[in-house]
Amino acid sequence: MKIIRINKGKVFNIPIRLVSVAVVGVVTIKLMDSLPEPLSIFISMGIATILPAIWFASNLLIIDHEKKEIFDGIWTIGLKFGKPTPYSGIEKIFINRVKTSQTMYSLSNQKNIVTDHEYRAYLKLDSGTKYYLISHPLEERVEEKVAEIKKKLGLN
Repeated sequence: MKIIRINKGKVFNIPIRLVSVAVVGVVTIKLMDSLPEPLSIFISMGIATILPAIWFASNLLIIDHEKKEIFDGIWTIGLKFGKPTPYSGIEKIFINRVKTSQTMYSLSNQKNIVTDHEYRAYLKLDSGTKYYLISHPLEERVEEKVAEIKKKLGLN
């Protein structure tokens, strides 16, 4: 069985994950003030079960060569969200150089635009469908990862 899993990163960034922890903490404190202690502890534990799902949610690409399926979705605490799609064959893996820009504003209302380049790797199927794999500011890092993925897929 040849299954290749490519982790494309977390679904939620650090600020959202930290805010979710703070919200659960505030809700727990409010529950402790307004409800009897055993009931508030029970409800708080129920609400807190959401935190691991938020904290560990990852974007995942799973390529199953036996079933000829690609799953592009979200994995969190053992559950997968998304639908596998069948494919006939893999055409190629390619790298694009993409220009990125970020606009920052200072307190004195000055605007500063920072531009840079990023390298993104994609998987292209025979049907023409493209799937995002990885990105990095250094081309060498992307080429290393793409070489590993090509070796696992058996592509040259």
